[in-house]
Amino acid sequence: ADCSSSKIKNISCECVADIDCINNNCQKSIRGGSYCTPQPGDTFPHFIAVDQYGESVDIYDFAMQGKIIAIEFGTAWCNPCRELSSWLSTGNEAIKSLPMWKKEYDIIREKVNKGEIIFITILYQGKLKYEAASYETVSQWHNQFPHDKMPIIADEYADIHRWIKPTGFPCVNLLDENMKLLTTSTRGFSEAFDILSGLKDTPSSN
Repeated sequence: ADCSSSKIKNISCECVADIDCINNNCQKSIRGGSYCTPQPGDTFPHFIAVDQYGESVDIYDFAMQGKIIAIEFGTAWCNPCRELSSWLSTGNEAIKSLPMWKKEYDIIREKVNKGEIIFITILYQGKLKYEAASYETVSQWHNQFPHDKMPIIADEYADIHRWIKPTGFPCVNLLDENMKLLTTSTRGFSEAFDILSGLKDTPSSN
């Protein structure tokens, strides 16, 4: 987002008050400063980047299919991210040892396998912190955790990282088919998985 000239700031730009932001949502960051922050109903950025097959993928190609889109944002060095991908890929149950796991989440893997949920992984760093993700990052991730229904995309220039400003990994959020945010968590998967598993009703994006 260009934050230099507009009087009304885009999401991810610095702000002082809600009125400064295009979505009227100026929030303090835990790392200091205040930024125009995504909120439910905001539109996800038109993001185009390389996937695990070396293809250029437009994330909007997944829109308008009548399905919820789950966006998992993480890094290759994040162990819980690895556990989540391992569970989705092979059913490895290591992730179930995490305190936030609920038995009702088991159905989510089945829904992903059946194509009822579009689950997209976006990695912004490689195996080392401060190492930008690349085609090699997402290709290696797919080799470790193969799944023919899960796109893995590299946020090579940290565009989505700047937009979401995650505070922990993995960070899972949900979009409706119109690419509108249903959730805006900055860390974890509990909020999204409560909805995907049916523990909570799907919120409106309006």
